[in-house]
Amino acid sequence: MFQRSIQSNEPDRQTRRSFLKASTGAVASVAALGASGSVRGGKFGGDDGEYTAPAEFPLVSTRDQFTDDATLKSEYTETEYETIGDWDSSRASDDTELVIFVHGWSLGETDARNAAYTCQVGLEENEYDQFNVGFTWDADKGDGIGWYEGVAIGKQNGPKLAQWVVDHNDSGGLPVRVIGHSLGAKVAVEAVASLHERGREDAVKSVALLGGAIGESVVEVDETYGESIEYATTSFDNFHKDDDAVLGTAFSAAEWAEAVGETGVQSPGDAPENYTDYDVTESVADHNSYYEPDEGCIPDVVETFQ
Repeated sequence: MFQRSIQSNEPDRQTRRSFLKASTGAVASVAALGASGSVRGGKFGGDDGEYTAPAEFPLVSTRDQFTDDATLKSEYTETEYETIGDWDSSRASDDTELVIFVHGWSLGETDARNAAYTCQVGLEENEYDQFNVGFTWDADKGDGIGWYEGVAIGKQNGPKLAQWVVDHNDSGGLPVRVIGHSLGAKVAVEAVASLHERGREDAVKSVALLGGAIGESVVEVDETYGESIEYATTSFDNFHKDDDAVLGTAFSAAEWAEAVGETGVQSPGDAPENYTDYDVTESVADHNSYYEPDEGCIPDVVETFQ
């Protein structure tokens, strides 16, 4: 079970990039994050159980909207998305909520679909049987290491996820819960920021970050996302693992910061009122197991849904 606790300015990116190129160990660490980010058969970060989703598993997709250098292609708008898969038969008539799962770095569309389905299996095994969909984005773009391109594309996907939430809410859709794993946390908090900018108060019922690959301070009230978290979400829950090898090694090398998914919020007294940290070090096996049935923290996530 989890332990509950109520718990920077980023350094110049070019300086970090230069540091990575100069440091063989750091490059190896970030490359390991890429390997683990692929989830299926990842070694450094373990795996998520190798579940295979039905071909028509419902997805919100922004795939192929970005180039390898993280530039939005000219034929797409900043808020454009599409829905794919079977959205009709996947939903039961008595569903009262919708969970959208946002995957992490370096996953292709097949792995992204499988990851969202894996989360659904974990939720259902814990008696949370509601409508589940995935959000799939160009997390596998970029040459070489690709981390900075992934971060940039993740940031630009926030307004796209926010637009889907707005359209869904305005059409009378089910209340939305967001689960973001690893770099999916970047997409999630950028979506919250975009919803705040649009004046969409409490647009999302809850956000849960699992091993979030964003800095430990950016969720604080006076930092990048704190005010948006309070405004656009009813509940914001962060599940962190203090011995997460991927975040502790690779994220820190790339960002020169500790991740909120490893440590929780940097200054607990500065956390938003609706923010809660959960230490799941003992229940989560590795970085890719947060949402894995039987090895992750999905039982703890479901407890926060009550």
